[in-house]
Amino acid sequence: MIKFNLLATVATLAATTIISPFVVESPTQAKTLGANFVCGTWEGVPTTFVMTPNQDTVPVLVWDSKHFSNSGYDPYTRCQLVSSRFQYFHDSGQLNYLTTGLMNRMPVVCVTDRNGGGCNGLLFTLKPGASASQTLQELMAVRMRTKGPLNETLGRVYINFEDYLTEAATATQKRNLDNSKLTGDR
Repeated sequence: MIKFNLLATVATLAATTIISPFVVESPTQAKTLGANFVCGTWEGVPTTFVMTPNQDTVPVLVWDSKHFSNSGYDPYTRCQLVSSRFQYFHDSGQLNYLTTGLMNRMPVVCVTDRNGGGCNGLLFTLKPGASASQTLQELMAVRMRTKGPLNETLGRVYINFEDYLTEAATATQKRNLDNSKLTGDR
């Protein structure tokens, strides 16, 4: 899996180097170009992280539910699969908004290309009967604000993923700075 990800990254970089003189990027595309999604652990729990181009490591999802374990999808397996899906959708330019929907009569979190759009690709399935919008808000640790990445349209949540990463990276940097002040690290 690591060799495949490395090969995909090298191929993407080579293609970007060859094509980039001919492509005009929007500011939001430029910000996350090169972001890498990985599965690791945070406080002993499988977690999907994103490493941003400026080397911030931001936790995106913590996988502590064992609901799908009997189906062969324990938290670590789900972490690996979904981290790969985040990477795929990011690399293909489809990771613009996260939203919710139904697939095979199951609540899901998916990607969409615009605020108010339908599901264009599955990120992960939720427990039957779960409130997908509420779960997405809780999983992404997004709180209702007057400004920020969270939008609700007709009872469906839309998270601008670029804005989410920017806010999460800023919060991570601030937390790291505050922690270094507490421990005397400079």
